[in-house]
Amino acid sequence: MLGATLHIGHDLTSGAWHLEPSVLGIAIVIFGVYVYAVSLEPEPFPWRRIGFFIAGSLAMLLALVSPLDVGADQLLSLHMLQHVTLTTIGPPLVLLGLPVSALRELLNRLPALDRVFTAVTLPLVTAAVFIVNMWLWHLPPVYEAALTNTGVHIAMHVAFMASGLLFWWPVVQPLPERARIGDGGRLLYLFVTGFPMGILALLLIASPDPVYDYYEGAPRLWGVSAIADQQVAGLIMGVLGESASFIAMTLLFFRFLDKEGAGDAALRRTPTAP
Repeated sequence: MLGATLHIGHDLTSGAWHLEPSVLGIAIVIFGVYVYAVSLEPEPFPWRRIGFFIAGSLAMLLALVSPLDVGADQLLSLHMLQHVTLTTIGPPLVLLGLPVSALRELLNRLPALDRVFTAVTLPLVTAAVFIVNMWLWHLPPVYEAALTNTGVHIAMHVAFMASGLLFWWPVVQPLPERARIGDGGRLLYLFVTGFPMGILALLLIASPDPVYDYYEGAPRLWGVSAIADQQVAGLIMGVLGESASFIAMTLLFFRFLDKEGAGDAALRRTPTAP
């Protein structure tokens, strides 16, 4: 399956929606399962969390079916924006909206799934999977294969979404009783994992030649040169991609300080033994 089966010949306009029936069908099933899971919650489920889930799911769906998906095959910068949405913007919002009781019940009823889940959500595992996945798909031969082969293209999108959900799990901690690291550990987790992504972004920005031959030979959309397009892609990865981590680190830092302050206040209130 060559590039002709992707979006070749599709103009990037406001009407260039790629409404793939399989993608829409999966989205409808996921939404239906979510509504059913929320209905099983013993107490009224917060609308705020439902909003998080809808926002995250909608962001990833739009990245796959909107004109952004068509433009991603013509500009590296738009492809990078799509990747950031699938890995960094959508997944943490989805995790923030998960129904906790239904998730606990599912894991309790399926011990085999519980064991797999426990293994793959270890912070060292999630960080390694996310970093390796991101670097692997941006290797020129692999990346260009995804641009010219529909099956590889789909596999790339699935891998980005799955690795994004895994990466953000230790940070969001939808099941607090299964937390492996505290607030300080989560800060360190986000800080350390940011370096490999920053290096990849810098390579795209600093490279004097196009990294991917595909974009060098593609028609230039909006007159943007291949080098300028590549530099913008690096900025999107480095700035927008790291912004979510920075926001999470900021929130965790202030939460960590609040806990430390509360602990100190409790010690000061403790009566001194005679």
